[in-house]
Amino acid sequence: MIHVLIPSNFKEDTFPCLTELTETFSGVPLKVVLFHALAMPTSITELLMLPREGQEAILISTRFTRQCQQLEKEVEQVKSIEPVFFYGSTNVSFRNFLKANKIDVMVSPQEYSYQAISPFSQSPFAFMEKAGLPLITVAPRVTQMASAAV
Repeated sequence: MIHVLIPSNFKEDTFPCLTELTETFSGVPLKVVLFHALAMPTSITELLMLPREGQEAILISTRFTRQCQQLEKEVEQVKSIEPVFFYGSTNVSFRNFLKANKIDVMVSPQEYSYQAISPFSQSPFAFMEKAGLPLITVAPRVTQMASAAV
């Protein structure tokens, strides 16, 4: 099984790259980890106001969670889709995050546009570029019907 890391804003625009990803790793079971990077606060006041464990789940809509579950059922090759948060602001902490999640490859969706979903949100690209793992860019294919509609 290949563990794949994909940056996400936990919105539906994350899913189109999964088809291309399953074609890239044809026939290989995939565990997809969708992540959003959150910086750790630096002041004691911000640390005290940090949400308790599990409270960041309010940043992930129930619709998004249901869509993840539906894709797990529909796409046989994808064994699990797990939305998670990376807390940290150093490359070392990101490498530890990768190791803890057993990530084999990172994916940068070509259409992905970072959006802050929390005051502590930070762009994942600086971490991903320096992580030392394979980083592939995936672009969702445009079907003939979609291009004809434009």
